[in-house]
Amino acid sequence: MDYINQPLVSVVIPTYNHALFLERALKSVIDQTYSNWEAIVVDNHSKDHTDEVVASFPDNRIKLLKIHNHGSIAKSRNLGINNATGKWIAFLDSDDLWYKEKLALSIAAILKNPALDACSTNELLVDSSNNVSKPLHHGPFCNNFYKTLLLEGNRLSPSAVMVKKEFLDEHQILFRENVEFITAEDFDFWLLMAEKNANFYFINSIQGEYTIHQSNASGKLEFHLNNVKNVLKNHIFHRQIFTNDKKSLWNAVHSRLLIGESRRYFSSKNYGLAISTLLQAIIKSPLFTTSYSMKKILNRLDLTSGN
Repeated sequence: MDYINQPLVSVVIPTYNHALFLERALKSVIDQTYSNWEAIVVDNHSKDHTDEVVASFPDNRIKLLKIHNHGSIAKSRNLGINNATGKWIAFLDSDDLWYKEKLALSIAAILKNPALDACSTNELLVDSSNNVSKPLHHGPFCNNFYKTLLLEGNRLSPSAVMVKKEFLDEHQILFRENVEFITAEDFDFWLLMAEKNANFYFINSIQGEYTIHQSNASGKLEFHLNNVKNVLKNHIFHRQIFTNDKKSLWNAVHSRLLIGESRRYFSSKNYGLAISTLLQAIIKSPLFTTSYSMKKILNRLDLTSGN
């Protein structure tokens, strides 16, 4: 199929000291069946052989930019967005990779529905420490998506998503570079898009791998969860306008976070902390805790039954 007249996709790849992963990520872009793309590697002045890896791909569609991001991947992604010339921007973290049909499937969905502002596929989560993998199903999209993301949590992942640059430009949306949002800046980004009524579309197909390893930011769980909390508080108390009862909304959201914390304690067999944390969730918001827990149980039963 001739893609030369199809929309240009700018692939933004932030990286730091991930030369071996980056080689794999860039190869997965080059191997795409959809060929109308540019790759913008944004390097935080790596101390490894990142430059040599990029130079090893003799493809003029690949650009290398340098930045001192001071630990904020948001700064790197924003530099990529600001230098992108494509109609669509795809994000690919340098330790992740795509399967060959990732861009082709996304563009096909976009061409069928010009009203889309973002398009996501699913991923395979791969834990490099034990080689265990499991599917990550993103979405679904629904009415009041902004409120749903606040109440029920993140439903997207950077390396799975493409966004329309025109939408970002129109609403002046970039990744916010707040220090207290580091590692959760992507969740904030989806919230900013949803707040402006972006039309998200989810393709039910695994088209890439999201890698967990000891050095990546998402591996620092406590730090990450605290910054997720910072993002949620910012939106609840300073941005959302669907309710004036901000305290009750925060209590509901906080109870969901406590439920997640309780589940982690149960998984690690720390039953005392698990039960006390669950009780805290119930006290914070009894009705929400009950309805949210029932919804999770029903969803799990639905997945188990294969429906």
